Amino acid sequence: MIHAEYTELTLEIAGRDYKLKTLAQQQEGLQEAASLLNQKIFELKNRGRHLSNEQAAILAALHLSYDLLTERELLAQDRQRIEERLTQLQQAIAGALPQG
Repeated sequence: MIHAEYTELTLEIAGRDYKLKTLAQQQEGLQEAASLLNQKIFELKNRGRHLSNEQAAILAALHLSYDLLTERELLAQDRQRIEERLTQLQQAIAGALPQG
């Protein structure tokens, strides 16, 4: 059995530090995600609205979750179009090959 190696990672989000135990190969992605979340929090707070860090973090998470769902839907649509095109190409190839 392979034993996963966990390490501690500290991420700063909205001015607070969060310590996580994570796999080494996840650290870079988590750092990028924290950076994106911080950017979204900053954007929301600078729109002139008086939001607490907690409110801004929740709204940022909501926006990012919506973006994720939208991208998943677009990916599913793309996958469907590719599968349909692949079927068309397979049928065209089968029709072009000599029988027997």
